[in-house]
Formats: sequence, C-alpha cells, structure tokens
Amino acid sequence: AAESDLTQLDFYKDVYPSLKANCIACHNQTTSKAHLNMETPELMKKGGESGPGLIPGKGAESAVFLSAAHKGDGEIMPPKGNKQGAKNFTPVELAVLQTWIDQGAKPSVKPVRQITLRPIPAPIHPIYAVALSKDSRFAACGRGNQVFVYDLATRQLLARLSDDSLQRKDASPRETAAHKSLVQSVAFSPDGERMATGSFREVKLWRLEKGKTSSQKPNPELGALLSVLSGDGKQMACADNSGALRLVNTASGAVLKTIPSPEPGPVKTLALSPDSGKVAALNGAGVLSVWNLQDGKLLGRQEGLNGVAVLHWNMDGKSLITGGEDKIARVWNLPDTDKTEFAPPKELKGATGAITAIATGINPDRLLIAARDGKVRLWSLSESRQVREFPIAEVLSLGVSRDGKRLASGSADGFVRVWEVETGKKLVELRADLESNRQIAALEWEQGFQGIELAFQTKVLTRTETQNKALDELLKKSHDAIAAATKAIPEKQKALEAATKAREAAEAALATLSATPSSLPEGTAPPPDPALEKQTKEAKDKLAAAEKTEATARAAAEASANHIKDAEAEIQRITQTKTENEEAITKLKAAVDQAKTAQTKAGADLAALKATLAKTNRRPFSLAFLNDAQTIAATFDDGHLDVWAIGSGTPVARVAGSGKVAGASLAILADGSVISATPEGAITTLNTSSRWVLDRVLAAGKDGVSFADRINAVRFSPDGKSIAVGGGEPSRSGDVSLFEVETGKLLKSWNGVHNDAVLSLDFSPNGALLASGGADRLAKITEIATGKPVGVLEGHTHHVLGVSFRVDGRVLASSGGDGVVLVWDVLAGERLKKIPGWSKEVTS
Repeated sequence: AAESDLTQLDFYKDVYPSLKANCIACHNQTTSKAHLNMETPELMKKGGESGPGLIPGKGAESAVFLSAAHKGDGEIMPPKGNKQGAKNFTPVELAVLQTWIDQGAKPSVKPVRQITLRPIPAPIHPIYAVALSKDSRFAACGRGNQVFVYDLATRQLLARLSDDSLQRKDASPRETAAHKSLVQSVAFSPDGERMATGSFREVKLWRLEKGKTSSQKPNPELGALLSVLSGDGKQMACADNSGALRLVNTASGAVLKTIPSPEPGPVKTLALSPDSGKVAALNGAGVLSVWNLQDGKLLGRQEGLNGVAVLHWNMDGKSLITGGEDKIARVWNLPDTDKTEFAPPKELKGATGAITAIATGINPDRLLIAARDGKVRLWSLSESRQVREFPIAEVLSLGVSRDGKRLASGSADGFVRVWEVETGKKLVELRADLESNRQIAALEWEQGFQGIELAFQTKVLTRTETQNKALDELLKKSHDAIAAATKAIPEKQKALEAATKAREAAEAALATLSATPSSLPEGTAPPPDPALEKQTKEAKDKLAAAEKTEATARAAAEASANHIKDAEAEIQRITQTKTENEEAITKLKAAVDQAKTAQTKAGADLAALKATLAKTNRRPFSLAFLNDAQTIAATFDDGHLDVWAIGSGTPVARVAGSGKVAGASLAILADGSVISATPEGAITTLNTSSRWVLDRVLAAGKDGVSFADRINAVRFSPDGKSIAVGGGEPSRSGDVSLFEVETGKLLKSWNGVHNDAVLSLDFSPNGALLASGGADRLAKITEIATGKPVGVLEGHTHHVLGVSFRVDGRVLASSGGDGVVLVWDVLAGERLKKIPGWSKEVTS
C-alpha cells in the first residue's frame, strides 16, 4: 500500500472492518475467548489471559498482530476451520493493523451505522407484537410495518395506524404504514389513551382522540313540555303548555317554524315524519292533528282517539300508526291534498293487552307492535297479517336497525334485548352500564389484591411466629444450661481445690526428697541410692498426675463459667431477636387484619353493588341502533344515556343524566353520533367514534436518542408518565432507555444492562423497579431511581421473551424460548416455581 494511504489511520474506518470480519465474532462482550475483547482499542490494550493484546507504538510486538501475522509463539488467528468463516488477514490488512498500532493505537469516534430501508414486500406481514388495553377494550398488533387496532367490544377492526409522512399519494387505506420497518413491539398506556409502537431504531407514540360529548340546556323561551327528535336528529319538535308547536334546529337551537296552539289543551304525544317535513300531535282530548312544517298547513285531523298512548310514523312518511288501551293498532293514511279528514284506518287486531310501543324499519310494509300481553308482533301491512311473535314482557320502547334486520326492545325490568327479526332469535340481553362495570372491576381487583396481600402477610406472620416458638425452645435450653453450669460450679471448684492441694502435696514431697542431707564431703558425688531414686521417680510421677488432675479440674471449672457466659450472651441475642419478632408480629397481625378487613369490605361492597344492580329496574324510554348496527343506544328514566356493543354485550359509553326524567327521544346523526332530547328540550350529543393520531417520534440520532437496532420492548410506567424502551445491538449489548411521555425527553439511559438485546420489559406496580429479559438468557431487575441492578435471575436456557410483575410487586414471572415460565421471589431473588408444558417458545 502506498505510504500516503497509511499516514493518518482511523480505528473504525481503517482497522475495525478487518477485526469485525475475522476476529470480533469470538472476541466480543458476549463471547470473549481467552477473556480478550477486541471491540475497542481500550479493550485490546486491557487484554486477556495472555496479557495485553496490543502495545501502543509497538505493532511488531503486539499479540493481536503476531497472532494475525502467524508469527511468534502465540496461537495462530483466526484458527483453521473456524465456524465463523473468519479468514487470514491479507498483507494490506496486516500492514494497516501494524501501522495503526505503531501510530499509538489511537481510538476514534464510532460512526453511526447508516441504513437505508427498502419497502417491505407485500407477502412479509408477520405479527411480532400484540397488546391489550388495561380495560380489555382494545387489542393492537403489529402486522408487518402496519399496526391494527381492534375494538374487542364490537369485535371489529377499529383503525390502522398511519404515519402520513410514509404514505404515497396514491396509496389505498390498506397500504397505510405506521413504520418503515417491521413492528417489533406494541404497548398501551394504563389509561388506554396512548399507544407506543417500536420498530427499527424508532418508537412512535400515538394518542387516542375520542369523540366529544356536548349538551344544551333547555331554552326557557320554548317553554317545552314535550319534545321529540327527527329520525336524522337534525330537528326537534316541541310543544308547550298551550299546545303551540315549534320546530327547532338541534345544532343551533334556532326556532325554524312555529304553529301556535293548533288544538286546545296540552299535547299528549308528538311525532316527526322521517323527512322532518310533517309533525303529528295528539292532545289530551284525543284529537290527532298533522301539520306541514313548511307552510304550517293542517294536513289531517281526527277526533275520538282518547285511549291512544303511542303515535308513530311509517318509514315512507305517508301514514301514521296509533295504539293504546283498546289493544288495536290503527294505520292512518294521510288525507289527499284537498282534504283533512282521515279515511277509516286499517286495524291490526290480535293483541290481548294495551299497546305500549310501535316501531318500523326500512321496509314500510313491516310493522312491529308491542303490547302488555308480553308479546311483540311483526305485521305485514299489505297483507294485514301477523308474521311473527317475540315473547318480550313489559315492553316500553322499541327500535329497529336501519337495515331492518335487528329489533331492540326495552322492558320495565331494565333490560334492553336485541333480536334477529327474520328468525325471532334473541341475540343479547343488555343491562350493565359502563360505570357499574368499572366499579365491579375495581372491587374485584381490590378483592383479589387484598387476597394476595392477606396470603403473603399470613405466610410471613406464620413463619415469624414459628421462629419465635423455636427461639423460646432455644431460650429454655440456654437457661437450663446456665442452671446446670451454675449447679456444677461448687462441685467443680471443690474438685479444683482438692486437685490443687494434691499437687502442692506432691511438690512438697518431691522437694523433701530432693533436699535429703548427705554425709559425704562437699563436692563428693553420693553413690547411687536405688531406694532414693525410686522414691524420687514415684514423687515426680505423682506430681505429674496431680498437675494433670488440677489442669483438668481447672478446665472443667472454667468451662462451666464459659458455658454460663455463652448462654447469657445467647439469651441476650435470643431476647433481642424475640423483641424484634414480637414487634414484627404486631405489625404483621395489623397488616393481616387490614388485608382481611379490606378484602371483606371489597367483597361486601361488590355483593351490595351487584344486589343493587339486580334490583334496579331503570325504564328505557327510547332505543336507537347506531349506523353500523353493531352498537345500540338507550335513554332511561334516570336521565342516563348508555351505549352497548351488541356482539359482546359490553357497555362502551355513558352520558350521566342530572336526575329523573319523564321521557326522552333518541336519534342518530349522519356521522354516527347519538343525540337525545328530554321533554323539556335539553339536548345531549355523544360521538362514540375515535381515532389514533401520531403524537411523537423517538428516533435514533434525534434529541440525544441512540437506539442501536430494533426496539424489541416498550412499556409504559404505572402512572403513564414515562415509557421504557428496550433493544440494543444483538450479541453485543442490551440497552434500556426511559423517556417522558408528554415531552419525549430522555430521562435515563442504561447501556449494557444485558450482554445481548433486551427483549421484554415490565415496571413494578409502584413504578420503582424495572424488570428486563434479554437474549443473554437472563432476567434482571433494575432500581429506576439509581440505575443499580437489584436482581439477576438466572434460570432460563434460552432468550427471556417475557417478564411480568405480580400485582404486589413481590413476585416476577419470566417466560422464555426454552418453553417454560419461571416464577421468582423478588425480595429473596430465589426461584419459586418452574412451569413447563409448552411445546413452543413462551413469548409473553
């Protein structure tokens, strides 16, 4: 290579590509053979088992160069026949490596890997991530680079998330994309108002925009005592105390037309024609009058309808149907244009009770009539015959879907029932409301939580009490040991004294023998005296035995004293532990009582709530199917407006009323909104539609974000204010980042939490801990405030694909590619249980 090409070498530009291709597969953070990591100059300088991998300024003496050049006494690298496909360095690569080391082996800034993503081929649409909202209302899945959101109440596709910046102008709705690359992770916020989706090097935060609810108070100037909405909800007909009629624009409240007191006396019931061009009014005197709202002209008048309670327009707007106490439904065709007298009506007989409700569908030949005989009858007007009967007792209101295929009935028992018109099959009974369901769910959750708390505190209490009983036994043994030792001391002291006296006597006897006077001249050695020698030896043996006996007696006496001292110290320790345990037992008993009380209260409140709901019979005044016929709305005498999903029977919306009302009417606007009106003319509009909009993008290289690769896990904190993001570079590092949801601000970043990519995350219920599972086969627990690891849970033999805290945060479950679930004691860091039995990976 030309010398000019080797003057200023950059590690990542010139050296790293050769190392990555031929060395780093075996010498990295995860797999560091011979404990040598070659991913950075610093790590190579640190070296491994054989010392430094390189010596700055001395390329020819550095171990990595010598191994790559197949020189020296070291191991030749890469090895022959290696499984990684590593090849020997070329002469140019060796020259570059040696020169870089000679230049000082300087580090450099690692460049951000630039990747250009191509469009995903149409057949590539795997689901790698699913999520369920906390209230179980919505489910989301990443399918390819799209995100599908489903309404589990209506069991329908709700939305496809779309980033407008990714859409082609000619793209169809089916080609909407949420990300450029495959969606790897999805999560809902605790309140269900936000969603996070993770893909390659980016996380997108989506916000749910719900339809709005609006309300208008009655207009005092109208003085309305009775109001009814048009079928499209755009107009409302009102009648005041004098009998005057007004047509009101529901959006603006403006009076469009006034018909002053067409008949004497207050109006008993009102009905607007389907096209809102005509209004029918029945007064207390039994006079029916029909008026053209365009010019205020009287179109028809009929007297003698005193017993009529129900007034209804047919869908073609050409006839009226009345019904009441005489049990006969009458169909009144509107008079010809030059007449006001009604021709004799068609009478539909067959009911054996007073008629309480009438409904018509899209087919003007079909008529539904409810009576107090416990039946709803489907009539064919053209044939004047009864087609079908529905056994429904005490019907107060009826509704028909726009396609005429479904019938809804509201009864005095508070139930709304939905039926299939053609078959007479009952599809669902609806009674629960959204707020009551939330209360029930909250109480069931509290009852379950307190059950877990009670079991835990009871277990700890039992263990502590058992320990205290064991301490009592130890305490008794210690006191017994002191008593025994104390009792033995006088005897052992007496034995010691006797042994001491014996020893002293032996010493004296030996001394006497040693001091026996000699008659020989001084300096002259006495001749051997066998008798004296024998006596002296016997005296010495006796002294040795006496000394040994004394030592044994002294040791026995000291041992008794030590036994007393040790037992007294043990008593002190046991007493201290018992005191601490007794304090703990007091607290644990209080915790057990508190959990038991809370569980009992939750159970009692739950039973009371269910009993109250069972006894509460709200009167449904008006029913209306929404445009999709999958949802239905009803107004009640308590003023509430409730909406249900028919497929699941789930309540999906509620507008709370202000109190008892005497009646209400319902209509569906063109956009699918539900509109209701009270007799006094108060109007409530509920838009049940919703849409997900892109709120924020967290992407690599933006605002300090440094995502290395795929985002495999996203998880909102329990308060929904922050979001944890997990990923990392496969086989290199597992990284976790924490962001503020509202601003997208990076709060914390923990690189290298795992030695391989992070695949799963979960917050503890109090938000203080974050559990993570990685491809390094470990589950870890990190303290969020400090970033310190507080638990490393090792037990899986494959990737840890899912982690989940129990509701009390004391237990963690982890699932893996090894087809098992492991249950861990978070406090002790020990495995509690292994749950096998899956034939495939347990992904969450």
